[in-house]
Amino acid sequence: MTAKQRVRIRIESRSGSETTVQKARGDLYRKGNHTYIRYEEEPNELGRTVTLIKLEDNQIRIVRQGDVQAEQTFLPGEKRIGFYQTPQGRLELEIETHELTSEAVHGIGITRWSYDLYASGTHAGTYRIKLLIQEE
Repeated sequence: MTAKQRVRIRIESRSGSETTVQKARGDLYRKGNHTYIRYEEEPNELGRTVTLIKLEDNQIRIVRQGDVQAEQTFLPGEKRIGFYQTPQGRLELEIETHELTSEAVHGIGITRWSYDLYASGTHAGTYRIKLLIQEE
């Protein structure tokens, strides 16, 4: 495993005409062929949450732990089951990933993906994500 590297993270999420942007600072490290990005989300009304993004060849896995817990896996052409849990309860998610492209080198750069999200069997939206990782 290589040493941690400080990075700046920008996540842009688009659904319909709505765009949200999340910025954070975190750590990037590599283990084998995988790149991990770990950061603490801005504290909000749901509390504190630490997010881990695992970048693999043609697959992304996001695990959130803390006051909010969630797990999502994005693999083009496949549906994957995930969840979103808050103190108020747990919601089962189904993620159908359409495309995933990466211009990142060892995690540094831009990764994009799009997917349909289903929450408890109901279509909750179509999303396009742009993940930008920059050295600090």
